[in-house]
Amino acid sequence: MKVQPYNYKVTAKYDIENQHKTLEEDEDQGEMDTVFFLSLFIYTIYLSSIDILYPDTEDKQSVGKLNLIMSNLWTFFPVMQAQGLWLKFLLTMTCYYSITWHWTNIGMSLPGNTSYYAILDAIFSIVTIISYCLSWLPKIKTKLPTLEQEKSHCFYRNCVGKPKETSEWRCRWTPNLVLNISISTFFGVLLYTTRGAEGSMIQIICCWTFITIAILLALYQLSRGDMKVGKKYRNKFIFWVLIGVVFGCVSFIYKMKSDNQDENSLFNHSVWHTYVMSCAYSFSRASEYLEIY
Repeated sequence: MKVQPYNYKVTAKYDIENQHKTLEEDEDQGEMDTVFFLSLFIYTIYLSSIDILYPDTEDKQSVGKLNLIMSNLWTFFPVMQAQGLWLKFLLTMTCYYSITWHWTNIGMSLPGNTSYYAILDAIFSIVTIISYCLSWLPKIKTKLPTLEQEKSHCFYRNCVGKPKETSEWRCRWTPNLVLNISISTFFGVLLYTTRGAEGSMIQIICCWTFITIAILLALYQLSRGDMKVGKKYRNKFIFWVLIGVVFGCVSFIYKMKSDNQDENSLFNHSVWHTYVMSCAYSFSRASEYLEIY
């Protein structure tokens, strides 16, 4: 008698067409996406209406400083959606050091040399981009725990094997994760040792090199005939990749505009924070439709 594959609490789906197991979306995923898009729409309208809401220049600058800090909290969305504790950790650290750097940037005080807050903000931001790009690598096969091991040992249940649901709050030590951490850490150390004006070009090269790698990996995943997701998941993968690219382009445009140091630079930088984290959320959503193993 042929034994049917184990169904993990309805969070895993057996794809009859391709004879592979793929993750289903979380039950509340639709609500999460709705809150995300609605919040982004409302906040974008708000930022577009700043001149109307605050005609006084002094009031506008004060509100701009508040938005510069608070817009970092948009990290909530990708943190909640990211797969695994490693990405969640990097996103949280990026948010923290971005807040501390901008806090000192608007004239508030913090202990230590303020330049290090700027350095760590840049490093964690770039390392997060690198880690996201590497998460799209094809999965390396690894030994999976048995059902008995998962039931009897917390380590096997939380640290070994395939994800049981999207946006897991677990750290599963797969070959892909070890590779991701190793490469991300290497470039983090490289960026720290080359910090300063001479390291700006290295930062730009790192960003665009890994973004290019991610684009090539996305095309590779879509072109594979034996991709482990059906047509429905492929379409969703394409949708979230395109949305992420659009958000990423918007964020970089406003990042460059914020460098002008005009009366709107604080709000332009808030747009950068909001849309770059929206890009991260979209790429997290897209990665859920890639092959698991």
